[in-house]
Amino acid sequence: MKSDLGAHRPRMAAWRALALWFGLVATLHAGVTPTRLRCEYIADPLAIETKQPRLSWFLESAEWGQRQRAWQILAASDRARLAVGQADLWDSGKVISDQSIQVPYAGQPLSSGLKVFWQIRAWDRDDKPSEWSAPAFWQMGLLEATDWK
Repeated sequence: MKSDLGAHRPRMAAWRALALWFGLVATLHAGVTPTRLRCEYIADPLAIETKQPRLSWFLESAEWGQRQRAWQILAASDRARLAVGQADLWDSGKVISDQSIQVPYAGQPLSSGLKVFWQIRAWDRDDKPSEWSAPAFWQMGLLEATDWK
């Protein structure tokens, strides 16, 4: 039985080129990327009833074995403020921690009905910061009995 390897060479070359391209992309995007931001385990929730909501995020990386070394959260009362880095509610500063689940909000006191816009960046195992995540939000519910009218 005669093998026709010549017919498979273009396909093998295409696979090699594809593998090289993915390797290059993985190198360019090494590090971590925070995604899927959650408040109380919900994406962009309405009517949060706790004064200290817990925040969570996932990390994505094209590099095997990557991990989070630190994080920073910005929270603002308006999306435009957040877009220019004006965190009027909370700027955590760089926090050395691998925690990415149930991080308690620790900013200015929150009031009923307030909409909070937030984003995060994370530092990878080599202490390189990620880009800022896409913004997310949560809206406070009614916190006090007197808020019901």
